[in-house]
Amino acid sequence: METLTKYTKTFFAVILGVFLSSCTYFYVAHRMATLPSIHEIQDFNNVSNDLPSEEQRAIKKSRNSNVRVFSKDSEDGVAASTGTYIEANGNYYVVTVSHGILGPCEELAIWTEEEEFMMCEEYIVIDTISDYAIIQISEIPSRIPVKIPESLPDSSEWKQALSIQKKTYYTGFPNNSGPVTVDGRIIGVTSGGYIYINSYAWRGASGSGIFNSDGKYIGLVFAVDMGETELGVDVFENVIIAVPTFAIDWSTIIN
Repeated sequence: METLTKYTKTFFAVILGVFLSSCTYFYVAHRMATLPSIHEIQDFNNVSNDLPSEEQRAIKKSRNSNVRVFSKDSEDGVAASTGTYIEANGNYYVVTVSHGILGPCEELAIWTEEEEFMMCEEYIVIDTISDYAIIQISEIPSRIPVKIPESLPDSSEWKQALSIQKKTYYTGFPNNSGPVTVDGRIIGVTSGGYIYINSYAWRGASGSGIFNSDGKYIGLVFAVDMGETELGVDVFENVIIAVPTFAIDWSTIIN
């Protein structure tokens, strides 16, 4: 009788173990099934609800208009930078830095993470002094273009648009990764009109469109700040320099 009781207890213990294991399996499976996919997490509109609504809109505008720019020179060297997809008068363009353009229009392509490639149709402007370029392309189905001139500050808004400690956002592809969205604050403006922003940038982020917290397209990432010391060149890692969009000759695409 004791033996029978012992085996009965063992049997029920095994059954209970199997039951609990099954419950755990189905619980984990259910949790995994209800987790968001990586695609959902990476969605350009997946922006923190903790932020004010106007800042959420600015970030979404930044993320939905970002593209990568690849330019090749005659010796097969390739430059990778970031650009902003814009629309003006029903035509589509990408604005980026001129120092990211190495060769002719036919050797430049615009790329998105959705594996869309848009070839350059025409260089509208390549300004090596202010360091910007406007490139005409076809419409990009996966992107939402920034409307020009609607998304630019008007003459009465520029003072507040560049006010000290105004929040900024840009989305770019630093070090061939991304897209990543980086915040910052305006900390000054040079006598030449370039914008100093307390933020971060790395190689590949040049050309990224910068939007302030009002959603206005105010500039593009140009460089990190550098200074000379007795020990050589010193990089100010948390200060970036931006080309203001008022330095761009928009008359070349706006009638």
